[in-house]
Amino acid sequence: MSENLSKESKFGGSLKGLPDFELEAGNTAFLIIDMQYLDAHREYGIGADAKRLGADEEYEYYFSRVENMVVPNIQTLQQVCRRRGIEVMFVRIAALTKDCRDVSPMHKRLNLLAPKGSKEAEILDEIKPLENEVLITKGCSGAFNGSNIDQILGNMGIKNLVVSGVVTNYCVETTVRSAGDRDYNVVLIDDACAAWTQEAHDKSLQVLDEGYCKVMTTNTVIDLIESQSKKPTNVPA
Repeated sequence: MSENLSKESKFGGSLKGLPDFELEAGNTAFLIIDMQYLDAHREYGIGADAKRLGADEEYEYYFSRVENMVVPNIQTLQQVCRRRGIEVMFVRIAALTKDCRDVSPMHKRLNLLAPKGSKEAEILDEIKPLENEVLITKGCSGAFNGSNIDQILGNMGIKNLVVSGVVTNYCVETTVRSAGDRDYNVVLIDDACAAWTQEAHDKSLQVLDEGYCKVMTTNTVIDLIESQSKKPTNVPA
């Protein structure tokens, strides 16, 4: 894995101590963060607020990247992971109440609110969970801070996380850092994440790469997953 990464990574953090690991069924999950109508669709939530305030041009880069790159790459990865037996899991921002009184003070200040039962709380239709896939709800930025994801992953025997979603330098980065602190092996997918600007996205990945995660592209992750399925099993000694 490290050889593949060194050939393609444009980031390469200052720390180079992460071990190699295999993306195998049974111990790996594809974690999709906050790909919901609240913050990943231009007609709802943040997008609707921007239009109302006449600031939609400021978000054009972000929503275009989500629509044209992030969603298609997540769709492709979902297909591969489901076919290869890798868990596909979702994290979303959502309140447990209709008035959002249970969410974090920071999200209240930012008006980053998805009331219980709202459209904003739903995962985008194009990539929504299948019937038996895990959907985790949080009321703050970090999945590990705001949910029982650590216990859930432990119950499922998951040690490796392939991470995608939005926003790169906010909820995605917070979750990746927390996963690294808890000794999960993490791959962060460059072209399946988005930030408000390319600069913010790149800076976040530069800080995280090889310190908290390995940064890779969608195609590299797919190659690694497919290569695992081709390894011989039960080979006589």
